[in-house]
Amino acid sequence: MRTLNILLAVIGMALPTCAFAQASLEAMRNCLQVEDQTKERLDCYDDKVKPEPKQVSVPARTVQDCRFLKEEDERLNCFNRFVNLPQNSVKQRPKKPAAGTKVPSPTKQ
Repeated sequence: MRTLNILLAVIGMALPTCAFAQASLEAMRNCLQVEDQTKERLDCYDDKVKPEPKQVSVPARTVQDCRFLKEEDERLNCFNRFVNLPQNSVKQRPKKPAAGTKVPSPTKQ
């Protein structure tokens, strides 16, 4: 019973955080209408996620972590990394050789 209560408490704390992160990403996508690499776009992001500069030693894991970056260019690039949609969302697999063909082996020198 105690384990169940702890599990429910952890889920209860994590759920609002995940929902907030998704909502803020959607709101932040509006900033993509502003020209890239400009102070105006950074201001748009900063309106959504208030900056709180501090010394960080690891890359941001969530969009909320971008607020800790002190340098404006770094903060802008960090936000862009999370907000921009990937160019190729489908990864291409390497082609397999046709059936019955022999794969060349590396030559020894």
